[in-house]
Amino acid sequence: MSEAAAELEERIRTAPFHRWLDVRVLAVAPEELRLAATWRPEWENGTAERSTHGGILAALLDLAADWCLVATQGAPAPTIDFTTHFLRAAGPGDLVVVARPVKLGRSLTVAEAEVLDAAGKRVAVGRGTYASFAPSAPGERT
Repeated sequence: MSEAAAELEERIRTAPFHRWLDVRVLAVAPEELRLAATWRPEWENGTAERSTHGGILAALLDLAADWCLVATQGAPAPTIDFTTHFLRAAGPGDLVVVARPVKLGRSLTVAEAEVLDAAGKRVAVGRGTYASFAPSAPGERT
């Protein structure tokens, strides 16, 4: 793991929910963030198929999209809006989440993410709008 990935993972895992999800940084670059999440029985949605609950998938999508912006811009980017599309059931198994910035702006930023199951199949996608906090120029009112 690169130093940048290790540092970002440490920052992500300061949140108890992120530690509970067992999110790990696989790779970080300005154009993409890859996370891994270790599947756990508590993620089940209560069906015989033991599918992963949609709330877990949505949380992973938003988390990855947000943190790809942190990795790119260096600062937190609170979620303003996030849309999730579920494509297929994610059965028991570890997941990979890939996130990419779409548009970096001074006040609004857009990122997208996808969740891949253990077989590499896309199970959910999402796109979010986030508040950006571009640094002010000297003398500029905020």
